Amino acid sequence: MRASHTPRSPTERRAAGDAVVTPLPARGGDDAALVARAIAGDRWAGEALYRRHAQDVIRVATLLLGRTAEVDDVVQDAFVKALRSLATLRDPASFGAWVARIAANLARSRLRRRGLLKRLGLDRGDEEVSFDQLASDGVGPEERAELARISKLLREMPADARIAWTLRRVEGWPLQEIAEAVGASLATVKRRIVAADEEIQARIGASIARGDEA
Repeated sequence: MRASHTPRSPTERRAAGDAVVTPLPARGGDDAALVARAIAGDRWAGEALYRRHAQDVIRVATLLLGRTAEVDDVVQDAFVKALRSLATLRDPASFGAWVARIAANLARSRLRRRGLLKRLGLDRGDEEVSFDQLASDGVGPEERAELARISKLLREMPADARIAWTLRRVEGWPLQEIAEAVGASLATVKRRIVAADEEIQARIGASIARGDEA
């Protein structure tokens, strides 16, 4: 008969120089399980995280940037940065919100650069996608016209105000997540949103009074 023995703990196996393999969650499951697999080197898990959250990140980047070519770059860069930094993610279950914040921060950098190029007369002026073009089929013509006016106004605002307002009023992000995405305090984010609200209300009201079209 074989001599029975008590299984050694991971600590004892490490002390003996044996390899210790951490059990991985089964394929599928929630973000926390996928993050654990990706950190352990499972490339499939990283691809699964991308497939699960890519559309949401594309939406955020499109709302903020409007330009398709830039959106593609921001989405790709956001996922590359996120997947390389998974070990720093404090709450693996919040991967989706985290990678969206990374994308928003990257979009902010591009918008600020775009503003600088515009002031220097070097911006190419590529056509941007506006909110009315992203609206669902059920949105009526009056609502679409108002969305188009809002998009036009936002393009004239500073990048930080544009991002804060869009993430809050369109995407419904919590203020804390917006603050983390743009690297600002809660008070600053609130102030930017209120200022953008007032500007939009004033400008849209004046536009309607004049009978302007988007």
